[in-house]
Amino acid sequence: MCCRSVLLVCLLVCFGDVAVAQFQRDSTSVASLPGEYNPHWVWVDDMSFFHMIDGRAYLVDADRGRVLGMLSTGGIFNKLELPTNTPEIYAAATFYSRGTRGERTDVITIFDRSNLSAIGEVIIPAKRHTSMATIAHSTLTDDDRFMLVYNMTPAQSVTVVNIQKREFTGEISTPGCAMIYAVGERQFNMLCGDGSLMTVTLDDSGATADKVRSAPFFDPHVDPVTEKPVRFGDQWLYVSFDGFAHPVHIVDGKPEFGAPWSLLSDAEREQSWRIGGAQHLAAHQQRGLLYSLVHQGGDDTHKDPGTEVWVYDIDAKVRVQRIELANLATSIQVSQDDEPLLLTAFIAVPALDVYDASTGEHLRTVGELGETIGLIQTH
Repeated sequence: MCCRSVLLVCLLVCFGDVAVAQFQRDSTSVASLPGEYNPHWVWVDDMSFFHMIDGRAYLVDADRGRVLGMLSTGGIFNKLELPTNTPEIYAAATFYSRGTRGERTDVITIFDRSNLSAIGEVIIPAKRHTSMATIAHSTLTDDDRFMLVYNMTPAQSVTVVNIQKREFTGEISTPGCAMIYAVGERQFNMLCGDGSLMTVTLDDSGATADKVRSAPFFDPHVDPVTEKPVRFGDQWLYVSFDGFAHPVHIVDGKPEFGAPWSLLSDAEREQSWRIGGAQHLAAHQQRGLLYSLVHQGGDDTHKDPGTEVWVYDIDAKVRVQRIELANLATSIQVSQDDEPLLLTAFIAVPALDVYDASTGEHLRTVGELGETIGLIQTH
């Protein structure tokens, strides 16, 4: 026996018990979240811009600055769908059989809300619209029965899925109209290229019961609205590039348009204040407040990050607060409780900034949240 072999035997004899004691088998477990989420728990959606087949969503406790969990949401991820009365989460995604190439499959993945595990999926037509994330790529009807996914191939249409039955229901042709905004138990709006709205009503099976096209409510050649409105109660507030809010109500299945009102004074326009960002609006439902992300810049800077958030009383149509941000932001959101938080993120920095929405005080920054934050979502 060579010296090296003798040494090995001696080491095993002398230290064998120690080695066994050091290498203990790890135990595994699955943590569970409570059925009722804290209102300061927020979803931070990472579209993973530099490797888009690996989208993710992070559940963050904004009070403690902790990540509570993560969803692997799949390819070219845009947003989560968060039902009101069902302990589940839904996300539309695109997968390829060879990762970045091969046969394409579009699916809606169904996650358990308590342990964030994938518990099912619904395969849908492989034509969902893929682009930078907005709130309007998909939605749930207000009764949580149908999930709607916007398609563009470049033909425009909407995929309808009965999410409760886990089945694809059908496809609705919507030529000239894009994006999806829920407006009732069985209804949704779409923005059309001529400045009008299309309102679609579904029957109990998810088929089209009615489809109505309104007159134009803005001039797309003079001052178009962005495709990133915010919902406030039974109305949507669409804001134009020049900073005019256009309220839209649905009454008896048809849209009614309120008078536009300005978020900017003439003096502020002369100072080049503008709206902008990927998610530039938020609303606090109980307080009746609109939050708008703004910056100073020239024409065509609507994608630039904001430096301030301006707050408006929606009923009075007046600004009531200016919040100077500690860091640049492209997305904003506000929690819906009695002590609301203002949440912001800049797509170029993987971090969430947390502010007291009442005072504007910057409370903390939560870092290491993926790579490219697109949207912030609250329950």
